[in-house]
Amino acid sequence: MAKKVTLNDIALATNLSKYAVSRAISGKPGISAETRARVLEACKQLGYIKSPSKDNDKYILMLMPESDLNDATFWMRVLQGTESAATEKGYALHVKVIKDDEDPMLLGEVDKAAGILYAGHKSVGCARKFLRTGRPGLLMTYPPESLFEMDVIHTGDREAGVALCSQLLQWGHSRIAFYGTTQRPSTLNRLKGVQDALKAYDMGLSHLWNDEKYLQQTVMMEELASLHKSGKLPTAILCSYESLAQSMVFMINTLQLSVPEDISVAAFNLELDGDSPIPLTGAGLSKQEYGRLAVDCLCDRVENQNLPIRRLTILPKLLLKGTACLVKTKE
Repeated sequence: MAKKVTLNDIALATNLSKYAVSRAISGKPGISAETRARVLEACKQLGYIKSPSKDNDKYILMLMPESDLNDATFWMRVLQGTESAATEKGYALHVKVIKDDEDPMLLGEVDKAAGILYAGHKSVGCARKFLRTGRPGLLMTYPPESLFEMDVIHTGDREAGVALCSQLLQWGHSRIAFYGTTQRPSTLNRLKGVQDALKAYDMGLSHLWNDEKYLQQTVMMEELASLHKSGKLPTAILCSYESLAQSMVFMINTLQLSVPEDISVAAFNLELDGDSPIPLTGAGLSKQEYGRLAVDCLCDRVENQNLPIRRLTILPKLLLKGTACLVKTKE
């Protein structure tokens, strides 16, 4: 019996990737007419018989660790962007919430997907594991080490930290605090950017509340009340994400203090396109656009696996709104 001709055989004969060959055979966009003709000619010469379509390459798989659902305000908007971009490119988006990478059903879904989006820093283990399968992938967080061989997209958190803290320093703030845990690469880089800006002024943080205990409102309220009593409250508090800043505004108001007159509050990772119940000063981005760009980058990889591996950084914008202002000098 003659050996069955596979996509790999056509790819070797045409010096193209298997995915480019697959798209050429199925008539999908992203392949030039010349390339498509070369592939179809190779199919004819080698006797390739197309298998019945199972739509195995008609979906993009997005792996989202269960723990990252805690940041639902961020990821829900990102999902809106990824889904709309995937649909425009002719793919369905399959989102799988994972507890770990040992799910026996997961490998089957990975093998059938056109490409994989790895969402958040806790998806790095999955990215390492499935990188070996050869499926096109995109890591939506910081790479775990230098020269990690996968495309990566993330936000410019350190630059945002420098820019936002520098603005507060220019407004005359001399006691700047940072509020929020820093286990994630994104929040740690925000803190590093803030420290970079302070270092340029030969200053340091007045307070660093990055222990998980401070996420308990009662603990943080006690801290603020103690500092208020001793006259050592910061003039500005930088919060690592939006919901923390909203909570901080509430706590400051509970102490009979005003934002921004008594204490300025600013936040990272704000939504550039949406309306917030509190018009926060901070650094923000369009999370839907972030999701769309992730799909664009992944589809480039699906269509041409020979592209150089890329690092895409999305820069936030400063949003100077109502929760931070110039320091008022005492008369």
